Amino acid sequence: MNQLQMLKKILEVAYTEDLDEYELLVKRLKKELPLFNGPKRIAAAVLKEYLGDITTLELPAEKLYQKKETGAILFEDIKNGRARLFINIGKNHNLSTGDLIREIVKKSGIDGKTIGKIDIHSTYSFFEIPEHFAEMVLHSFENAKIRGLNVVVEPAKKRKKENP
Repeated sequence: MNQLQMLKKILEVAYTEDLDEYELLVKRLKKELPLFNGPKRIAAAVLKEYLGDITTLELPAEKLYQKKETGAILFEDIKNGRARLFINIGKNHNLSTGDLIREIVKKSGIDGKTIGKIDIHSTYSFFEIPEHFAEMVLHSFENAKIRGLNVVVEPAKKRKKENP
C-alpha cells in the first residue's frame, strides 16, 4: 500500500470507525506530553511512524477521502460562513450550552471556540459551526447518544422571515 492509499485509509477509518478507545489513549498520551498542541504532536508522530518519509509525497488537489454515499448534504441555513445545525435534544433533557459544546468537541474533535450561536429550546436546539466543519460534525453524530438518548443532528432548515 502506498502512502497516498494509507492516508485515504486513515481518513476512511476516521469517518467510519468507532475510535473511542483510541481517543482515550490519546488523552493518556497527552498527559505524558503536556506541551502545547500535544494531540497534534502525537498524531504527527503516529503518522511519521506509519508513513515514514513523506518529503516526496504529493497530495492531490481534490479531497483524499470521498464518501461512498451518492446524495450530497444540503446546508440550507448558512450565514457569514457558519452552518446552522439542528439537534433533537433541549432544555427538557437538561441540556445546557456547556453540555452541547462539550459533546460537539468530544464527538467531532473541533475546537469549542469555533462553535457559534447556540439556541436551546425545550425539546430541540440549534448551533452554528464554521461551514467547512458542518459535514464532519454531522457524521460525528451518526448513531450518537447523549445521556443515554439517541440524538439526531441534521442541517437546519432555512429560517422563515419574521413578519414585522
